[in-house]
Amino acid sequence: MITPEYYILFAIFLFGGFVKGTLGIGLPTLLLGFLTFLYEPRMAVALILFAIMAANMRQAMIGGSMWVIVKKHKYFCVFASVGIFVVSIVGAQVPLPILLVSVGISMTIFALSSLFSFIPEISAKYDKVAQITAGIIGGILGGLTAIWGPPLAIYLMAHRMEKEQFIQTLGVMFSIQSVFLLAGFIVSGELTAPLAITGAALLVPTFIGMYLGEKLRKRMDTVQFTKVFLCVFLVLGLNLIRRGIWTG
Repeated sequence: MITPEYYILFAIFLFGGFVKGTLGIGLPTLLLGFLTFLYEPRMAVALILFAIMAANMRQAMIGGSMWVIVKKHKYFCVFASVGIFVVSIVGAQVPLPILLVSVGISMTIFALSSLFSFIPEISAKYDKVAQITAGIIGGILGGLTAIWGPPLAIYLMAHRMEKEQFIQTLGVMFSIQSVFLLAGFIVSGELTAPLAITGAALLVPTFIGMYLGEKLRKRMDTVQFTKVFLCVFLVLGLNLIRRGIWTG
């Protein structure tokens, strides 16, 4: 029997897929922002694992050579992937208030860095250091909260990429790291069979939303769309920080 809870989940994942298809980023941020009203953060992360992995693999395939992207950003890829795997295993031991604040900080940084992207351009001389730094920060955030987009997005913005290249690069990096995140949750035992089945079923609304978002991406004013939802992310992030401090 389909309960009201599943209708709510369908709507959340449909909307998350739409934002992902339109902007190329924000799926775990949006999903966690809403799902933490229904579940504890780590359970919410486990529920979105398949959606993150599948959506980003779909996004990674649109554009040029994925291998070229991996080679260009190999230091970020390695440090973020290893960090996400290790931190995701021990993340189950982190107290709930810290998790809530961590998710909230991740969402807030994502929103603020995107709304006020006064980011200096990175020269080739400092690219390796920038990749490693972003990878370490992304690994810690991703392992705890499944949101490692902010440091990667800031790093890529500093390279002044054009929109389609930016979106594909996000997809490629997220695809690789999501596999390590999934592996970490399997090792920790947090991805249970019921959660896996529900998460797999929610791929349907996610892909429907992505399809609609991709169709509208070139037709709509994505600048205004982005600002509206970044403001939503900011409010959700600040609310999670408040809940974490209050819970603690």
